Amino acid sequence: MKIAYITPRFHPFKGGAEQNLLALSTRVAKLGFDSTVLTTNARFNKEKLPREEFYKGLRIIRHWAPTEALYAGFYPQLLPHLLTNKYDIIHSTGIGFFWREFCLVLKKLTSKQTRFIVTPHGPFLAATSATGFRGFIRKVGNRILKIYINWLYDEFIAVNPNQHVWMEALYNVNPIKIINIPNGIDESYIESKIVEHKPEDKVVITYMNRMEEYKGIQQVLKAIHKILDLPGGNKNFIFYIMGRPGGYTKTLESMVRDMQLESHTKFIFSPEDKERDEIFYKESQINILPSQWEATGITLLEAMAKGNIIITTEQNEAADILIKEGENGFVYGYDEIDKLVEGLSWLLKTPELRERMRKDALEMSKKFTWESVVKSYVDLLNNIKYK
Repeated sequence: MKIAYITPRFHPFKGGAEQNLLALSTRVAKLGFDSTVLTTNARFNKEKLPREEFYKGLRIIRHWAPTEALYAGFYPQLLPHLLTNKYDIIHSTGIGFFWREFCLVLKKLTSKQTRFIVTPHGPFLAATSATGFRGFIRKVGNRILKIYINWLYDEFIAVNPNQHVWMEALYNVNPIKIINIPNGIDESYIESKIVEHKPEDKVVITYMNRMEEYKGIQQVLKAIHKILDLPGGNKNFIFYIMGRPGGYTKTLESMVRDMQLESHTKFIFSPEDKERDEIFYKESQINILPSQWEATGITLLEAMAKGNIIITTEQNEAADILIKEGENGFVYGYDEIDKLVEGLSWLLKTPELRERMRKDALEMSKKFTWESVVKSYVDLLNNIKYK
């Protein structure tokens, strides 16, 4: 069986969608599926990327793109490649990448035997405000998608049980076509026990993701500023902001200076895997993903696997399956900074609670492994070709 995976960004990118596709595609390649990833030459950290390479059994082809734009991305070599190569299954990530979907529509019209799968991860421009120009583009884009998306794709993969709601409401996706295959982590990534910390140790709070406005890092900075003004609170902590710099990074750096948080905040740009894992495991006790919207947030799973209490927003669609309130973390509403202040303050001043919750988080992470997830994906691949 020949499978093509199509994504605008791929390895070595560390985002959730990229990690999801990497985990699934490498595992099915290991099982003997003929797997090719079609992506662009967008770079994660100024790497020199070959146009074509083999990685963990995958053939990766990087098509030239004039910019690193996502939704407005244009990579002209994709169309002739699809029209001149035979694939049994084409699996895409994300929706609303209109150049790619134009190519897929032509492929579907000319290749009746090919089956099409998509993992939307989220709605088109999910984290965009409903107002303004981007809100207008989202509204128009959703209407366009609604015309063809249910026809184009034979199966839709939801990464959490709540995604069927917007798939059906926004795009009229047939619920029979939706299959739930959650995100996961490598079983080998889960530690056997936490690194215990003494009450007098500095408490390390981490964020590991892109530095964009919708990710909500600014809310954590505001919460830290308030915590430092609280009488009798634990001020022996530091917040590590780790990830790929984005368009919002300079604003975050300005906020740190303006609120005089330099001694309680540290930026770590594009950390290597080893550096990230060392911090997650040996130093970090609390990990936070304060996004305006998330499908899951694989970094939360990774942080749990290293013994971190996890905090995320109610706008994370997987919050209810990842977090048992008060046991391995807590949830707050995006923009509810006072609730974030309350939760963080309590964790900072109760070391016994932190240690217990960290152990519970580590145990919880064992429920989310790729090894337990991939069987459902392989079943989907084997069944879809007969539809």
